[in-house]
Amino acid sequence: MLELLSSFRVVLLGGARQTGKTTLVRDLLELPGHAWFSFDDEAVLARAIDDPVGFVDALPRPAAVDEFQRAGRGFLLAVKQAADRDRARGQLLLTGSTNYLADRGLSETLAGRAGRLLLWPLSMGERLGVRETFLDHLFDPAAWPGQTGDLPREELVRTLLEGGYPEVVTEGLAGRRRRDWFEAYVHDVVSREALRPIAEIRLETELRRLLRLLAARTGQELVVTGVAADAEVGRETASNYVTLLEALHLVTLLPAWSTNLTTRAKRRPKVVVVDTGLAADLCGLGEQTFAPTADGTAAGALFETFVTTEVFKQATWSRRSVDLSYFRDRDGAEVDLIVEDRRSGELAGLEIKLTSTPTSRHARHLAMLRDKLGDRFKTGLVIHAGRQTLPLGERIWAVPVSVLWRADG
Repeated sequence: MLELLSSFRVVLLGGARQTGKTTLVRDLLELPGHAWFSFDDEAVLARAIDDPVGFVDALPRPAAVDEFQRAGRGFLLAVKQAADRDRARGQLLLTGSTNYLADRGLSETLAGRAGRLLLWPLSMGERLGVRETFLDHLFDPAAWPGQTGDLPREELVRTLLEGGYPEVVTEGLAGRRRRDWFEAYVHDVVSREALRPIAEIRLETELRRLLRLLAARTGQELVVTGVAADAEVGRETASNYVTLLEALHLVTLLPAWSTNLTTRAKRRPKVVVVDTGLAADLCGLGEQTFAPTADGTAAGALFETFVTTEVFKQATWSRRSVDLSYFRDRDGAEVDLIVEDRRSGELAGLEIKLTSTPTSRHARHLAMLRDKLGDRFKTGLVIHAGRQTLPLGERIWAVPVSVLWRADG
């Protein structure tokens, strides 16, 4: 974030509530109390709405404004005007729990003036006190199999059910206490009246129901008509609700990937809940979900969500700029996660399997993609829940999930 502040006039720090945005800012920036403002304070919000230009002009420099999106289009236009008059870097830090671009009434953005950073729930590296370098090494075949550690299955299950919200992790919430925390969290987020105009929300109960339905589909293609039918709402309403939940950073959409060599690729995105603890709570999942007698579908989806979100988190600080997507063609060939370097066009594929016994069968679609793309395909990994590291073909390895938080330079 400090690098962004030294490069841009304005920095936007987004992320779900309770991901530690305020704590991060206070730890990194030694701003005096008079330089902190929050639009959760109704009096401050009223001043910013009534006279946005005067409010922005009166802000000290630098200053931080929390929940900035609540002041709407007028405030952002005032910030834009101020940034155009003064090109000094690091003037304003705006933090918010809603993606301001999701507001359809905002025709003006801060493009070219603002750097953006999204704060996710805690990554495994943040929990362990290391800086993960998984994405930094991913496109180098010689870097694999790389460092591997050991994550016992019992600890993996605990991690998936706990998730990464800082309060849940640091307080070690479990059982009823954790259920109560997630219940209160969802209620607080989806019931905020100020956010409803973004998607013309009518009923809180509908939104909560749709969030549960999406949690049950995490890691799956998003078929809006199916979700709408199960939620007993219209397709347009369901689409609006998905937009709002994405804006609230409760879910994210993983787009489909295609190239001219795979013209039959499907175009629907996958829906991914941003935190496995939240997804597990919404679906009522517990340790029994991972029992040998369970069918494994829900457990596999939670594991795939965990790996996918860990990669999303690392993408916010990796030295490489990457795009994330998934591949599936009409014949059923699928690669769970595609990581593409924006500058070079190089590509790596990840298959995510909740198994302790990886085999070449798990890598067959990676091999298909490698053969289609040739040298552009750099690395394929089957990320699994066991301890084995195995070669599964040219440039393809099976690696334990702990490789995600490798920390070599």
